[in-house]
Amino acid sequence: MHKDQPTPSNRLNFTKRDLDRLPLPTAGVAYHYDTEAKGLAISVGKTGRKSFLLYRKINGRPERIKIGRYPDVSIGQARDTVTALNADIARDINPAEAMRDRRKEITLAEFFKEYYKRHSLVHKVSHKEDIEKFERHINTNKYGVNLAKLRLSDITRAQLISHHAKMGNIPTTANRVIALISSMYSRAIQWGDFDGNHPCRGMDKFKEKSRSRFVLPDEMPRLMLAMEHESNELVRDFVKLALYTGARRSNVLAMQWPDVHLERREWQIAMTKNGEPQTVLLTPEAIEVLERRKKDAQGSKSLFVFPGSGETGHLVEPRGAWERMLARSTALGLVEALAEKATAKTFDYQLALEEAVDFPVQTIERYTPLAEKHGLHLKHYEMRDLKIHDLRRTLGSWLASSGTSLPIIGKVLNHKTPEATKVYARLMVAPVRNAMEDATAAMRRTGEV
Repeated sequence: MHKDQPTPSNRLNFTKRDLDRLPLPTAGVAYHYDTEAKGLAISVGKTGRKSFLLYRKINGRPERIKIGRYPDVSIGQARDTVTALNADIARDINPAEAMRDRRKEITLAEFFKEYYKRHSLVHKVSHKEDIEKFERHINTNKYGVNLAKLRLSDITRAQLISHHAKMGNIPTTANRVIALISSMYSRAIQWGDFDGNHPCRGMDKFKEKSRSRFVLPDEMPRLMLAMEHESNELVRDFVKLALYTGARRSNVLAMQWPDVHLERREWQIAMTKNGEPQTVLLTPEAIEVLERRKKDAQGSKSLFVFPGSGETGHLVEPRGAWERMLARSTALGLVEALAEKATAKTFDYQLALEEAVDFPVQTIERYTPLAEKHGLHLKHYEMRDLKIHDLRRTLGSWLASSGTSLPIIGKVLNHKTPEATKVYARLMVAPVRNAMEDATAAMRRTGEV
């Protein structure tokens, strides 16, 4: 008889007292069998580790099915589990086969590789954002369980709801992460990689607040001055071109010279985020930037307008220089405001101006207390909340403020539907103000005696 099979000497009625006193084996693993639940056994290792299992012959073949570690799993729980497994066996269901099949099942991380290759890369211009979302917000322990390491059938709706809730401080990103996981499950079902229930169906999302930030008229001179003092000319020109074209960041970063036609004042984008090609009309300001870039690119083999040394071959994330420009813009606003309030005794304007350009963060920290003494609040000059995508919104906002129609704004920004452009309607006050002023002036003229 095999050493791990039941014998009179290793059979006992499992009680906590008896299991706690089981002797350690001198070698290997010792097995002990319950007299109450058919097939329930406990293994004892040399280190004292004890685990419950079901030992049964199924279709003539001995099978060991792991249940869980003792005492994390109680005797009662182990007996209940064995009863359920024995019921499956009675119905000709082999739990051991099911577990072997489960071990073969792919994890979310393994499926993401397939999803990215077959779906993201083929159908999404923003496919790199999928990698970033997956690595930063799914393949991580910071929200509790690392979902990427779980098999597709192991991920529950409750886990996804918890994961989503823990991302509540970044609601828009949280919604995009769940949308990515949902899309992955839809493809897994479609491709035959998963036949379970879709865990994302019907999940509530966070309400997203429409972002309305753009560069205001009183902020534009400061931003322009901050850009002129930026030492990284490549990023400076990228920011200017993003501002002057209103194109999406990803398209501007990946801009190539063969797509730029300076003589026609056009830039052809083969594929944008909404899946449509776009012809961007180049203004004199945009052409000035491109001509400077072309001059600097003489002798370069790169096709990119904004070349980079990374895998993509182009500039990727201009975060450092962008943050520097915004801090400089903020510092300049604070210094200009102080110049009108503070006295020469307490404030050296010329020195502060130089500090704002060269050491913006330190300048903000140094002069904020003085500004508050004069009733000036930093939040009125703060520009560090501006995002690169807000440059695209800035062009749309300035077009709306000048009275440009919504269809034209939609055409400039390459919006696929009119709904996307409606956000700019509230800014179209200039023609309304002009009409009102004309009407009230006419009233006064008519009423004059």
